[in-house]
Amino acid sequence: MPLPFGNQDISPADRNRMWRLSAMGFTLATEVAAGTLLGWLIDWYFQYDKTFTIVGAIVGVLVGMSSFIRTALAENRTLKREDR
Repeated sequence: MPLPFGNQDISPADRNRMWRLSAMGFTLATEVAAGTLLGWLIDWYFQYDKTFTIVGAIVGVLVGMSSFIRTALAENRTLKREDR
């Protein structure tokens, strides 16, 4: 089945790689959202004034970026190994 857009002669390995890379972005976004939501819930429960929402967002960004970088480095190693 041809793709309705873009390069239609993509190999299955390249298509899988593109899906893994898009999953990295989704993981980053969900970790930031989860940290922010968790902080908001703590603020709501203990009646704080957005203190933990900000802390949760910062922690979510840090965890998300570290996960993103770790996955990107692993993907880069895999790509180099395949090129040999």
